Amino acid sequence: MAHLSRKHSKTASFVAFAATLPLAAHATDSELKVTQLPTITVQAEQIKNSYLAPKSSSTKRTEAILDTAKTVQVITEKALKDQGLLSLQQALATTPGISFGAGEGGGGYGDKINLRGYDATYNTTVDGLRDAALTNRSDLFNYEAVEVIKGANSVENGVGQISGGVNLVSKTPKNDDSNDLTLGFGSDGYKRFTGDFNKVVDEDLAFRLNVMGHQNTYAGRDEEMKRWGIAPSVTFGLNDTTKATLSYLYQKDENDPQYGVPYYNGKPVTGISDKNNYGYSNLDQQNIENQVVTFKVESEISPNAKLNSITRYSDIRQEATVSAPQGTFCLANGKAPTALTNDNQTGFKDCTAGQAGQYIVSGPRGYYRDTQNKQFANDTNVNVQFKTGAINHALVAGVGLSREDYTITTAGYIYNADGTVADKPNMDVYNPEHFWNGPTNFRKTGFSEGNLNVYSAYLFDTLKFGEQWLLNLGVRNDYTDGQYRSDKIETTTGLVTRGTTYQQSDNLISYNAGLTFKPTPASSVYLSYANAQKPVQNTASSSCSQTVTSGVVTANTCSTDPENAVAYEIGAKWQVNPNFLVSGAVFRNEQDKVRVTSDITGEPDAKLDGKNYVQGVELGLAGEITSKWNLTASAAYMQGEYDQTKVNGSPNVDFQKGDKLVNVPKISGSFWTTYQFNDQWQAGYGLTYQGEMYLTTHSATNNLIAQVKSEDYLVHNASITYNYSKDLSFQLLGQNLSGEKYYTHIRNNGWAMPGEGRKGVFNINYKF
Repeated sequence: MAHLSRKHSKTASFVAFAATLPLAAHATDSELKVTQLPTITVQAEQIKNSYLAPKSSSTKRTEAILDTAKTVQVITEKALKDQGLLSLQQALATTPGISFGAGEGGGGYGDKINLRGYDATYNTTVDGLRDAALTNRSDLFNYEAVEVIKGANSVENGVGQISGGVNLVSKTPKNDDSNDLTLGFGSDGYKRFTGDFNKVVDEDLAFRLNVMGHQNTYAGRDEEMKRWGIAPSVTFGLNDTTKATLSYLYQKDENDPQYGVPYYNGKPVTGISDKNNYGYSNLDQQNIENQVVTFKVESEISPNAKLNSITRYSDIRQEATVSAPQGTFCLANGKAPTALTNDNQTGFKDCTAGQAGQYIVSGPRGYYRDTQNKQFANDTNVNVQFKTGAINHALVAGVGLSREDYTITTAGYIYNADGTVADKPNMDVYNPEHFWNGPTNFRKTGFSEGNLNVYSAYLFDTLKFGEQWLLNLGVRNDYTDGQYRSDKIETTTGLVTRGTTYQQSDNLISYNAGLTFKPTPASSVYLSYANAQKPVQNTASSSCSQTVTSGVVTANTCSTDPENAVAYEIGAKWQVNPNFLVSGAVFRNEQDKVRVTSDITGEPDAKLDGKNYVQGVELGLAGEITSKWNLTASAAYMQGEYDQTKVNGSPNVDFQKGDKLVNVPKISGSFWTTYQFNDQWQAGYGLTYQGEMYLTTHSATNNLIAQVKSEDYLVHNASITYNYSKDLSFQLLGQNLSGEKYYTHIRNNGWAMPGEGRKGVFNINYKF
């Protein structure tokens, strides 16, 4: 009962806080008019100095967020800085409806994102161009905003954005001189330096340079993170009708991989410290090198027509050696945690005699992965505004292309000199010796390579019928063509067995429609519908496959059509004053054609017979309540269900039918507010709440057991800022002030990462 009371009190606390948020008084109609911003530079400055972005950065969306018929949340540069949000995962944790998947020893290590119930790992874009590498986006020093677009979004960014997407907006030269330095110190060895320097050479030329250096240990644990980066950019034709921006980003990370502690049946194993490391600190590492070159052109062809073109080449290499905490954790009482089953409803099993108090090691240990993602991409469109009769049009027509190349070398360090696997000694389960003291011989185990070409064409039109009605229509065609091959390498002889090259091409048709009604210039009510299609090979690192048994194909995904999803949303938005927006939406995402493996004899091809959905409500607030009071807040209630997970005609029982969708937090949200008491002092306070989410589904072995759920958590944060002068300020940040114990990146019946513990950071900000 104590546990239930704790959860209910935290939920009530969050809901009560959100429910009592004050709203400002009505402003006049003239104050509420949203003016079309003349240049991107002006828009960037508004985003930088406010929690409200009036318009997203997408060139495919012509209207302000107020008049966009979908949920769009922009985490502005000011919101990032005021809360001390440094990484993409930290930023997204303040967005409701998001959870993070666990790193897998064989499946890669990076940002694994679930958005509104569905995988969005490969749905990240940078300046509107897809960035599909699986890596950790550990620092936002060169980005001025994080945009989260929710619901099926293939029509805008293509290739399977079923859940929505995340777009990072890069910093580019501005039309005024500025120099910003930040020096930070804090607990857990926190040290950080950032610099943002902008110089206008003349009326047509400007330079900008962003630099970053960072080091800290993970709060509450001992893993270390180090990185540095540099990002110069130059804009030609700054004030001309045509301007071009060339930019470069280099970032180098040297991190300790983080897998956390054993986690079974929805909770960590009792008696095991959150600080324990079950890997090998002298072997495990994660090194990332990220290089990106971008060339962007914006040209006003005429007063009613504008050309936008962006080209990018990126090269991301990640070397990671990991030792995932797999195996048997035999506790002092001779019991080891195990998955709940019909035959074992205790969640524990007897250990082998003599193993009490030991961690019996298994799984990938000292497992090495060297991945490289190269991508060349271009997106070019023309925005034309014209009128047909009484209807105003904002038409966007464009084309795009991208080429992704992916290679991965797998290997290991824990081998004897002859290439055989070395024995791995057990560890003390409560005080593991996380160093490898055995033989260390590097042996390759495999090599794989893949590529994916995507050719796109799209058309959007926003039709305005008078002052109150807008109809947004869009259609996109993506042609994908990819291939993948995986080779095996014998560790003892070095013999390479070449794998089969699998190829797949698809034609994807995506579309959307949104109808918006504006009762007043400062409000909107909308209804939207969109679809998304996702091929088997949706990145260069993925592949279709075939299984051949005794010369007969027994499983095949290469002949399967793309999966399909649809999204429905009804919402309303209200611009309470020129700088404060309130939004709310009811939504439903449906995967109506999900690829499921066939278990019918003689029918090996996977079929699109699966069905599931997620539905819910989301609310948002952002901007200035008064000139001294800023606020950003959002909350969501969601639930999802599996309608079908077996092919039609399957001889086996569909045990998952009716189960709740996994990794969908029922209630989630965040709140952050600052108040400027006078010219010198500002205080901030915020909280982030993540509700329970289901972690398991049913099968023949556990169909009598209730689905396992995670525990909820509530994290409190605060800040104090002192402005010594207009150029010098000091900021004190406190995060997880109550020292809440919580877990993220959960791999149930495996491991989970403890959330960051209590920490403090002191920043010195200087402008000159």
